[in-house]
Amino acid sequence: MQPMPEVRPDCSAQRTMRRKRCRGMGIRQAALATVLSVVTFGPSLAQAAPPIPAVQIGYGIDTSHDIQKVDVAFQWDSGYAWGNPEGWLLDLQWEVNVARWHSTSSNNPRNPWEFGASPVVRLAWRRYSWVPFLELSVGVRLISETRTSDDHDYSTAFQFSDVAGLGVAFGKAQQFTVGYRYQHISNAGIKQPNPGTAFSTVYVRYRF
Repeated sequence: MQPMPEVRPDCSAQRTMRRKRCRGMGIRQAALATVLSVVTFGPSLAQAAPPIPAVQIGYGIDTSHDIQKVDVAFQWDSGYAWGNPEGWLLDLQWEVNVARWHSTSSNNPRNPWEFGASPVVRLAWRRYSWVPFLELSVGVRLISETRTSDDHDYSTAFQFSDVAGLGVAFGKAQQFTVGYRYQHISNAGIKQPNPGTAFSTVYVRYRF
């Protein structure tokens, strides 16, 4: 009696699903993975920075929904870092912010407040006195109203914030920073409608 041939499960469907899942990863998944890697390696791989505070002021605009905002944020070092303090350095910052939105819509406009907290992962090239960097962030937001106009209803006060940005720090101790951020705010499908809000923001920051 001949042995039955070994039957191997067809993994093509599984591979297809994995490829689709990878393509679907956005700013949120990438930032979360980076945060976890920084926390896992911890400050032992690079000299941890002292918790020096910084204040940040920014101006953002969402042209799709006729919204402008002024944002004030406070940021400080977490003490977690990985890499070379005089070369490529990946570190983790904590950030809290408050912003005032201003709707320029003519359809029952409203001007809500935004309150938020986020970890910010930053990759910087620290070779020179001017320090270019990239940053990613995923955080939570609480908006004081659930619409900015009758044309822009986002259903829930609780929202998620995904940020990708770049900038440069300069000065004798890199205490000055100018930068740009793209911020997407949505409720991640918790409730419909969920059109999202996308701000392009420029900012200046001073580290004490």
